[in-house]
Parts: sequence; structure tokens; C-alpha cells
Amino acid sequence: MNALRFIALVTLALISYPIGIVYGFIVRVFRWSTYLLMFDVPKMMMDVYGLGVKMSSVLNAVAATWLTAWLILPGSELCFGEYYPASAVIGKAHSIGQLSKVGQWVRHQLETLDPGHCERAARRHGLIWK
Repeated sequence: MNALRFIALVTLALISYPIGIVYGFIVRVFRWSTYLLMFDVPKMMMDVYGLGVKMSSVLNAVAATWLTAWLILPGSELCFGEYYPASAVIGKAHSIGQLSKVGQWVRHQLETLDPGHCERAARRHGLIWK
């Protein structure tokens, strides 16, 4: 009986993820359209930033093994997989010199879009203290 419940919950989760993503996207598009019509671009940008943080946290949790293999130097004790945005973990890895070449490239792309992004994220989430 417990196995059947477990299978039902996994099935519900597998169905809910894509539906939730599509539903969330539709709701956000309407919200952003409202912000644009009201000329409230700063509010829209904060909403986009919040969405980015949430997506980054999910990516960190779901693709932890892959992110660690590609972005962190082999043999490092630091790894992805906790509930932090990926950019916070990248900021921590950079601060201790544990980013791979691909990790350095990803960090450079994030820093080009928002200077200081990774280190700020790492500080905000308590991964670095300086």
C-alpha cells in the first residue's frame, strides 16, 4: 500500500512540474504586462530578479551533481545541492579558488550582466562573510 502511495505522489509531482511551470509563466507574463502598462519597470525588474533567484535555487538542487562536476574543481569539498542559488555557490567557490575553467566562464557571464553578482549572492546567503 505504501508503494502505491509513493508511486501516486511521484506521478503527481511529475505531472505538476510542467503544469506549474506553464501556469507560472502565464501568470508572470500577465503580471509583467500590467507592470509595463503602468510604466512600473522597476517593479517588473524586481519580479524578474526574484524569479531568477528561485530558478537558480531549483537548478542548484536538481542538477547538483552535474553542476559540481562542471563548475567546481575536482577534489574540492565544496559542492552544489543545498538550497542556495547557484550564483551564491559560484561566488563561494570563486572566493576560495575552487572554480573550474567552465565555472570561471559562467561566473564571468554573470558578472558581465551584474557586476559583483556572485559574491553578493554568497554574502546574502551566508556562504562568505568578508
